[in-house]
Amino acid sequence: MEIEGIELNEEQKAAIEAQLQSMVEQQVAGLKSKNDQLLAEKKAKQREAEEAQLMAQQQAEEKAKAENDYKQLFEAQKSEADILREQMQKMQQDAIQARISAESGRIASGLTKDTAKAALLQQQIGQRLSIVDDEIRVTDNGQLTVSTLDDLTTNIKERFPFLIDGSQAAGGGAARSEGRAQERSTEMSRAEFEAMSHQQRAEFFASGGQLFDD
Repeated sequence: MEIEGIELNEEQKAAIEAQLQSMVEQQVAGLKSKNDQLLAEKKAKQREAEEAQLMAQQQAEEKAKAENDYKQLFEAQKSEADILREQMQKMQQDAIQARISAESGRIASGLTKDTAKAALLQQQIGQRLSIVDDEIRVTDNGQLTVSTLDDLTTNIKERFPFLIDGSQAAGGGAARSEGRAQERSTEMSRAEFEAMSHQQRAEFFASGGQLFDD
């Protein structure tokens, strides 16, 4: 490792790598803390909305009872149950997505310090994750697999070496082999490309990426 022509010894290298790792861990912890804060605020607002709705519903029920309108009361109770069910489903889905986003971000930040590359990796990783029985599981084309997160990380490294820090091989023969592997790995299916944002598509082409049909 050299910095502006200065060669570092092993102790200095280790210190720099430890500092970088600490910064990454602090960023991940900060993202998790912010995510928890946003979820807490959302739940608080959700409770306020539910309480206001419940109060209005109770008033409607009392009026219906006073008028002996059993049909209106039944419809009000059914509507309340449907709304609460939809709210619970949405909250559960939001929590699942937040957990997947946090895990994919953690893996991506461990593969590169470049924020633009990390964003591309996070998207690719997130598409392969799902929550089953409160556990993060790896999928392939939407189907559950027996692969672990380590297996997924290895697969991401093989498919996108041009986005991974320190993935270039050294030596003449190794460089040629790495070049062939990288040439294959810069390819991406059209379906994966369509899932990217415009900025991510531009960064993909800028890094030498090529598309192939599914």
